[in-house]
Amino acid sequence: MLGYDADVHQIRSEVSAEQLQRIRTFAYSERMSYLSTLTSQKVAHVPYRTWVDHLLTASADGRVRMLHDGGYPYLFHASGAEIKINFAAAGVETISALDDSTWYLVEAWDQS
Repeated sequence: MLGYDADVHQIRSEVSAEQLQRIRTFAYSERMSYLSTLTSQKVAHVPYRTWVDHLLTASADGRVRMLHDGGYPYLFHASGAEIKINFAAAGVETISALDDSTWYLVEAWDQS
């Protein structure tokens, strides 16, 4: 698995699951602009070199929603609990402070 850096974003309260899923329909530049309309703030940053293996597995198992596949960037809709498991080894305080039951948007960029 490649190395990544990742940002975790709080999703605006009025955003629906359908609006999140719509992100797949946009080309890169439009997708990143649309992404900014879905989120209210960045709540955590995990610096390179981290991995997204747990989020990929959780996506395959249906515990996480993959909104965009690939390293440019990967976009996941995941609970705080799943995000904590994925990034536990990173030792980032803001990750450990995430609410387990709140769902966030994770943007992970391939840095290799």
